[in-house]
Amino acid sequence: MGKSAALDYAVEQAAGFRVLRIRAVAAERDLPYAGLHLLWDGPVPASLKAAFGLAGTSRPGVDVVGPAAFELLTGLARTRPVAVVVDDAHWLDDATAQVLNHVAARVTGHALLILLAEDPAATGDGPIPRIYLGPLCSEEVSGLFAGAVAGPIDGLVAERVLAESHGNPRALGEALASLAALAGGFGIPGPRHDLSCEPGHDCVERAARLSPPERLLLLGAAAEPTGDVALFRKLAADLGADPAEPVTHGLLVAGERVTFTCAQLRCLTYYAAAPAERRMIHRKLADHTGDDRPRRVWHLGLAATGDDDALAGELEGTAELAQARGGAAARAAFLAMAALLTSDPARRADRALAAAAAKYDSGDLAAAQRMLARVEAEPDDVARCARRSWYRARIETAVRPGAGSARALLDAARRLRRHDPVSAREAYLEVLFAAIPAETGGILAEAAREALAAAADHRAHPADLLLHGLAVRILDGYAASVRPLRAAVTAFHRRADDSRTARWLGAAALIAADLWEEPAWRDLTRRSDGGYRMPGPGAHSAAAVAALHNATGHYEEAIYTVRDTLRRGHPGFVGRGLAELVEAAVRAGDADLAAQAQARLAERTGPAGTDWAAGVQAATAALLADGSEADALYREALDRLGRTGQQWQLARTELVYGEWLRRRNRRIDARVHLRSAGEHFTALGAGAFAERAGRELLATGEAARKRTVESMRQLTPQEVRVASLARDGLTNAEIAERLFVSPRTVEYHLHKAFAKLGVKSRAKLHAVRGLD
Repeated sequence: MGKSAALDYAVEQAAGFRVLRIRAVAAERDLPYAGLHLLWDGPVPASLKAAFGLAGTSRPGVDVVGPAAFELLTGLARTRPVAVVVDDAHWLDDATAQVLNHVAARVTGHALLILLAEDPAATGDGPIPRIYLGPLCSEEVSGLFAGAVAGPIDGLVAERVLAESHGNPRALGEALASLAALAGGFGIPGPRHDLSCEPGHDCVERAARLSPPERLLLLGAAAEPTGDVALFRKLAADLGADPAEPVTHGLLVAGERVTFTCAQLRCLTYYAAAPAERRMIHRKLADHTGDDRPRRVWHLGLAATGDDDALAGELEGTAELAQARGGAAARAAFLAMAALLTSDPARRADRALAAAAAKYDSGDLAAAQRMLARVEAEPDDVARCARRSWYRARIETAVRPGAGSARALLDAARRLRRHDPVSAREAYLEVLFAAIPAETGGILAEAAREALAAAADHRAHPADLLLHGLAVRILDGYAASVRPLRAAVTAFHRRADDSRTARWLGAAALIAADLWEEPAWRDLTRRSDGGYRMPGPGAHSAAAVAALHNATGHYEEAIYTVRDTLRRGHPGFVGRGLAELVEAAVRAGDADLAAQAQARLAERTGPAGTDWAAGVQAATAALLADGSEADALYREALDRLGRTGQQWQLARTELVYGEWLRRRNRRIDARVHLRSAGEHFTALGAGAFAERAGRELLATGEAARKRTVESMRQLTPQEVRVASLARDGLTNAEIAERLFVSPRTVEYHLHKAFAKLGVKSRAKLHAVRGLD
């Protein structure tokens, strides 16, 4: 968190305050009271008019303006607390700074808060206490990066990006803003014109003072995104450059990897070089890359000067290997370059279409549209025209979901059936997923019948099984679809991730959740990388919002949130939404709605037949029952859910069971379940539910444990990920590959997690709650 973000957070927390906020401007530093004038957002009082140059012939001194400002601000604070917030305070004019110091020295006893954020290099005395924001630690940086990256990225590149941020929140934010241009770890983001090097840095000038060989070496470091030290030294020898020179000049750090001391210098160095120099450097990097085929081919592509069909074929053939390392974005980059290097117009169009599809899968819709614009298909080229129409319809559906885009997708699927049956089945899948939330019933049934016919003789691939099962779901209902959809989910669960499988992993994960298939749901969710995106909001997100409303007692809002989304019948977590609706309706006193939702839930949990499904069914049925029947249902729910890894659902059931027991004066029994629920929620970071369990526990006569959610959040996000994977039996090397870090980094995080959790081995991690 940088200084501006810290101020943003403070302002967000200042509920009920009148906030006077400005950002000081360097150009006004020599204008007396310019900052004070900006701060004052109302009519200028007479006592300040002279200071602002609105009256009189000369400006009064601070000894006059300071007391006047103090009286005005404290006067405002008598009716409502006031917060004076100044960003970049080091650019304030001296007069305003002295006035604020005058006010700060006398603020005690008044509802007045003064917050100034300034450059760390600024020095100054005054009564305002100072807090220095240091760099983020490596765990915090890794956690932020992992949370922002939607798909895989080359692990070596990820570590280099993190190292070059130096824990600086602004530098990390700039790196995260350029993630799309990284192309999974193969691209080099261009310089951003709205950014420059850190204040006080003269790295560009220092780079210009290098000799020509060393400047080329610096260019090579910029062009090689992994920071490979051995490759850097080979390139230095090839160029006749001294590898120590850029380090001596403070431009590079050569440790475990080669990194730039200023992240902006990397892109500035690369894009300031002449195209011929960049091509020469990439050629040399390819020569020295060795056995890393994707890297070598990528450098060769960047070194190419024109059409090169052999290289284009190699790029196309290496795209799958690139995807394994850098996700859909890397595959898209390889295919796009292959298209650019292809001489034959027809082959170039095919590769451009494939690149557009890959760009779409990576989430870069603008790039997908640009690639489509390069496809020139003759009217009589029916197959290529059909594919182009399909890709355009896909983008339209992603940008503007609804009946119109679903119809365009259906038309594209029909055109493809005769010329490209595999793509036609992909298009039909997209139609079904697009039409469900759009509530386009006519199109949905029409498309489902055609999809069923298209998939009739094609069941070898998981995506075709998914198409068949989803069509059955739409035409014949949930119960009839359980068997074919379970077969599809199982196939996705067991199959290696080729590009077609990878594209539908996220959708398959939602279907697994709708079937209450916990192991498959967890696995598919973990493996999914972008791919197909459901148009519009899904029932899973609405269920999460409804859960928060239920936790805080806003039952009418929970009902509205879930009932509105469930009308669309969107696959994925519909059962969870129904469970939230049952609880909200019971608490709101709407017995009819609760019974209706519970009956719909039973239509799903019964055919599914898993412990997860049976546990949720019993828990919701218990909410509508009473006496011994309710008691038996709660116990059944706890037994069933206890056999699963659904710690969240288990805690919810213990909470409602504990509440039920307390209301029947079974306080001792209630305490056991409420205490367990509170511990689960605290470990899971579910603060609202933990507070609800704590209140119920207090009502039984027992004090809740004084362990806040924050005190249980000792583990950083990256430590939680590492510990969770270690608990599941993965080795350090496997965890490193999964999280795109080095095994040494995994060992570091695991060591810290063991110390915080009080365990000494991986085997003990199974007893730790909250790692899911």
